[in-house]
Amino acid sequence: MKDFLRAEVYFLRKDVAFKSITVLFALASLGLAVALGRIGGYALSSPIEPLRTAVSFSIFLYFIIPMFICFFITEGFEYGSVQNIIALGQSRQGYILGKYLLGVVVILWWLLQFFGLFLIVYLSAALITGSPVGHETTAEDISTAMRAVGLNILYLAAYSAVVMMLGVMIRKAASAIVATLFFVFGNFLLTGYLQGTSSAFLRLLSDHALMTQIMKFSGMYVENSQVILLTGTSDYVRAVLTPVIVIIVCLTAALLSLEKRDIHI
Repeated sequence: MKDFLRAEVYFLRKDVAFKSITVLFALASLGLAVALGRIGGYALSSPIEPLRTAVSFSIFLYFIIPMFICFFITEGFEYGSVQNIIALGQSRQGYILGKYLLGVVVILWWLLQFFGLFLIVYLSAALITGSPVGHETTAEDISTAMRAVGLNILYLAAYSAVVMMLGVMIRKAASAIVATLFFVFGNFLLTGYLQGTSSAFLRLLSDHALMTQIMKFSGMYVENSQVILLTGTSDYVRAVLTPVIVIIVCLTAALLSLEKRDIHI
């Protein structure tokens, strides 16, 4: 397993797509911090307020990261490396879990970069411009921001599990990318177009869609002209259980698919 993980880390360091997305997120953080500061000024009620603001823009991560994860899981089938890795003694279960864990590590790195750079740039700009930085809402901002960042990690891990399942089942990069796009945008449409339907089943589907929960903890879910947030214990339990169930089901399905099917490249 260690040799496999080292090889995958080496692949990531050399991968052009990984480097490009890293640069994209860095530029996005920098651009958002500068743009928001120029529009509304850099005055802050707490040093953590920029992080709370950045969370509302995290939704675009769900349109980029799943695409990379799809390439990451299908490259072994596309170029034939999975056949060689398993032939050399790596278990299929270890292959799936290793790929998934590295995918989660990549997610952690990109989130740290996106949110961290945004916070650093915004605070630096506030200090340089002499804008006031208060402490009135520090405790509240820390609590809200940490919950949102933690849930983003969990939901991006769930998206990765779905994409990994699709990649293992389809095994062709182009087809898997199409399936991933359908999943990403389909989940988004479930949130936007089914919340007002008269069908109880479709409303249930919309209420439990991954993107519905994401938009709620990001402060972007609007119903009847009101912003709906996660509030009570039941809301947070559902917000946590939904991606956990998705991860368990999708990783199990991916493993069963790889175990039961022959690997022919």
